[in-house]
Amino acid sequence: MNTLLLAVTAVVLVLLLALVLRPLQEESEPGPDEEDKRISPLLRGINYLLSDEPDLALQEMVQVARLRSEAADVYMALGEMFRSRGEIGRAVRIHQNLLARPDLPKSVHLQAHMALARDFQTGGLLDRALLQYGKALDMQSDHAGALEASLRIREQSSEWQLAEELLSRLERVRNESYSSHRAYLFSEMASQCLSAGDLDEAATFAAKAVELDPACAPARMVGIELALASGDVDAAAEEIRGLRTHANEHFSLVLPQLLAHQEFYDDKGRALLTAMWKQKSDAELALSWLEALARARSTADADTLYHDLGFVPATLRESLRLQAVLGDDTDAHSRFARQWRKRAKNYACEQCGVEVVDVRWQCPQCHSWGSLHPKQEEKI
Repeated sequence: MNTLLLAVTAVVLVLLLALVLRPLQEESEPGPDEEDKRISPLLRGINYLLSDEPDLALQEMVQVARLRSEAADVYMALGEMFRSRGEIGRAVRIHQNLLARPDLPKSVHLQAHMALARDFQTGGLLDRALLQYGKALDMQSDHAGALEASLRIREQSSEWQLAEELLSRLERVRNESYSSHRAYLFSEMASQCLSAGDLDEAATFAAKAVELDPACAPARMVGIELALASGDVDAAAEEIRGLRTHANEHFSLVLPQLLAHQEFYDDKGRALLTAMWKQKSDAELALSWLEALARARSTADADTLYHDLGFVPATLRESLRLQAVLGDDTDAHSRFARQWRKRAKNYACEQCGVEVVDVRWQCPQCHSWGSLHPKQEEKI
């Protein structure tokens, strides 16, 4: 059984029990039949829950809702239960019916808008979710939950400028600075402008991002691409050094970018990378360089570079990566290493621990920005 569903069922049942008992205590001498009518479904629901039968428990909760039709809290709790079960349509109908009540208190009205927004968001109806979060913010402009949820949807939809506006509001509400978060939003704006051919705007947003967070690797990579595209070799070299200095753990991501500009790589890039290797012989630079060179040119070129660098792997992960690049297809170990490399999780989030294959600037699980870092070792 789904443990989350079990937990939600337990909490909702306890809440409903309290909601039913409270008015019973306030009423004057209720008859035994009336009391039994209200309490029995809850007791049966709790019994079903203890017997690990959440579906039957939910049926009893629906019965309670019918008996206490005037209590909005009962329906709010029931709607949460339906959403947790994945029954989004039923949750939506409950919350929409609540909002249709003319006598609904303002506080419950706000809760219902938030609940309906979460229903739509869970169901993937993001436009409708944003509409409901907007109505909640119309009622309470400093509602942090609505602001944060709207921010997540704007980010998910790549609406970066609208996301940055919501982030500013969230900063004011929480009286906190999210400068690093904003830097990544600016870097995404820079990438969008670069793709659209608006180079001046791309440069402006990239500069803003680096000013806020010098370690914002995607912004620095936009700066490198702008310099390379304009043919400014010295500026490109300076941007590359800046990436190496401030965001070294993501420096390897620039190597395919450099190899795509063949003239720059042959004239200056290779010598620049070699000087960096001699200054600090880190394995990630060597392995990523070998991988990028093998993909962009040939395994023979990668083998030549391997001997020029004199690189020696020190961990299992490094050995597997090297074998995947330079190994012979006739060797079973090389074939295994290549298969492993295709599905290896290369980045791990420092916040939630999720692991992913390719780099993401925003964690897909906890939504933190800049929290995914390259893995250094492989678990066996």
